[in-house]
Order: sequence, then C-alpha cells, then structure tokens
Amino acid sequence: MADETFYRILFVALYALFFSIRGYYRFAKPKRDAPEIVHERKKFGKAEGVISFVILGFFGTVILYLLNQTWFAWSQISNYPEFIRWIGVLLALSSVPLLWWIHKTLDRQYSPCLQIKDSHLLITEGPYSRVRHPMYTVLNMFSFGVSLVTANFLIIGFALMVIISFPFVARKEEQMLLETFGEEYSEYMKRTGRFFPRIRKT
Repeated sequence: MADETFYRILFVALYALFFSIRGYYRFAKPKRDAPEIVHERKKFGKAEGVISFVILGFFGTVILYLLNQTWFAWSQISNYPEFIRWIGVLLALSSVPLLWWIHKTLDRQYSPCLQIKDSHLLITEGPYSRVRHPMYTVLNMFSFGVSLVTANFLIIGFALMVIISFPFVARKEEQMLLETFGEEYSEYMKRTGRFFPRIRKT
C-alpha cells in the first residue's frame, strides 16, 4: 500500500493538470481576445450562495488535508480500499480531455458566471449536442474523483454536496437562456439531457 504522502502528491498533480486547462481559458485566453460587453448578468442568489458555501468547505478541507495537520487525521477513513483511490484517479484523469473539449467548443462564449454577452450564441455543437451542461458534469466528475483519492470523509462529503447543489444553478441558467433564446432553447432542451445524454427511444 502506498504511503499517504504519495496520494497527496498525486492529488496535487491531478489538480495541476486540470487547472492548466481551466486556468488558460479562465485567465490567459480572455486577455488575448477583445473584451465583450455583458448584456445581462443574473444576481447572486440562494443557489449561488449555497454552492459557494460548499465549494469553500471543499477547498478548506482540501487545504487541511494537504497541510497534513495531526489534529485533522480523525477525518481520514481507516481501512480505505486502495482501488477506490485509483477509481478516483481515473475519474479525474478522464475529466481532463473532456474539459479541454468543452472549453474548445465554447471558445469566447465561456463565462465563469451566469451572464449573457453582447454577441452571445447558443452552442449546440460538440458535447453540447447531447448535454446542456457538460461543464458542470466534468467539474463534478473531477472534484468527486480527487475526493476519492484523499480517503477523507469530509472532503468526499463536501464533493457530494457540490454535486447536489449544481442542479439548482443549472435550473437558474436554463431560465436565463430561455428568456434570451426563447423557442430555440426550448427545443434544444427537448432533445438534450441536463448533465448526461438523454436516452433516446428507438
């Protein structure tokens, strides 16, 4: 069985790989492109408040895990099956090419918050041809995967709460898009799944 230090290093490596893509599209690429005027931006509401709280809880427990504080050792799961850690590694690694595909498809349409840009288009290509919110799916897939690597029940618990919170944000985003694109988005919703591809009847 590998030492816990090994899994901490593996955890950091997975995050570095994931955020090398996330950070490029979030910070570097927007600086290269011409700025766009924000036409509409939804107010920060209860859904955003809840998900912000659980995300802060997730990252707070992650920091404590990486710092390896003795008093925090009680949250580690004893006799944790090693194969579950490697399932987490596979989930996290699988999310990396999917994240790149999603960002590549969105390109300048990507926004870190709920807002409509001046030249906003409805993206229905690539991963968006079957799923309305593949970005949320991938983010949840990654956070849950790396939480399994830690064998820490607090981190796993917060990762699960993040997953539970996302449908509320997705519902709010869909309402905003319905107001913007109307019937076009309504028809798009009928042929796609929210987080996973819709099972089509033969």
